[in-house]
Amino acid sequence: MKPMIINDSGMELPEEALLKWVKDITIELLKKNVLSIDKKGKEVGLVFLNENDAKKLNWNYRCKDYPTDILSFDSEDPDSLGELVLCPQVITRQAAEHGLSREDEFGYTLLHGVLHLLGYDHEKSKENETLMMGIQDDVFEIIRSPKKNIKTIEKTNKKSDRDNVNVEAKGAPKVKPKEKAKANEKLNSKTHSKTKAKPIAKSKSKFKPKPKPKSKPKSDKKKRT
Repeated sequence: MKPMIINDSGMELPEEALLKWVKDITIELLKKNVLSIDKKGKEVGLVFLNENDAKKLNWNYRCKDYPTDILSFDSEDPDSLGELVLCPQVITRQAAEHGLSREDEFGYTLLHGVLHLLGYDHEKSKENETLMMGIQDDVFEIIRSPKKNIKTIEKTNKKSDRDNVNVEAKGAPKVKPKEKAKANEKLNSKTHSKTKAKPIAKSKSKFKPKPKPKSKPKSDKKKRT
């Protein structure tokens, strides 16, 4: 996704962090088959407004009389994924409430808006909420703590390797250490060909959610618990 930033909020933005979040969100959503290849290069507008303007926009489109953190709008331009209207003042306050850095709160909000542009809507039903928030929280943690996730994967793989080595056939008679050593020596002394164990095929389940029908605008992230 190609971000196009317009800042009319009167507040300085962490632009470098925003660009990195958009890049990382694109990569992770592609991996999950949530973002299709044909939408990868599309533009996404990021418009930042102050609280007063954000409040007016929220009232005009949703009849809600308060400034919200983000609103998402579909686009008729084939080269655009849509437009996200954000209020940095609201996002900054939410960062303190959620115990996140300002940059991470911006990233979480952007991710939420992008999922709306891709057709997800947590307000439609409990099922849609569970699906959207599951993707959102999973991608957020991967981007926020990449080293932590890499270590977890490596630890899981090492444990799996140890389990495969130590596994014994069910019902096989127990062999005493000395008897096992003698048996191994006898086996190693033979020159006949050895049978090699075949690797176990690992099945991968790739979940590709179908995009939900679009409606505009959408907003109000579900509060984290």
